[in-house]
Parts: sequence; structure tokens; C-alpha cells
Amino acid sequence: MKVCEKCGSEIGTKDGENRCQTCDNPETPKQRKRRVSNRKAIDDAMRSCGMTKVRGAMGGVYWE
Repeated sequence: MKVCEKCGSEIGTKDGENRCQTCDNPETPKQRKRRVSNRKAIDDAMRSCGMTKVRGAMGGVYWE
């Protein structure tokens, strides 16, 4: 499973493209705060399932 390097949401992009479309666009501070809190919640859920976050050879972030 490949996830966006900024927000942590699941993406289906080519190798070397590591951000979702929403993260490529500029955002307001309110949007950033929400994105960071969502990413932390997703990361906590993945870790509670026993998965570890790893960086792939092309720079993508994956959960194993």
C-alpha cells in the first residue's frame, strides 16, 4: 500500500510521485492543521495493527 508522504492518505500514483493531488496544491493553515491531525490518527491506527512505516527505493512511503 502506497501512501502520500505529506498527509498519509492512500494513493495510486506512479513510482517517484509521492504526493496526492491535494498535497501538491497550496493550503491554508486551517487545512494544514486538519491534515496533520488526520495523518497522526491514520499513523496511530496503522501502528496499533502492528504495521511499520517504511520508505521505498523510489522514495515512496509504505506500510508493511
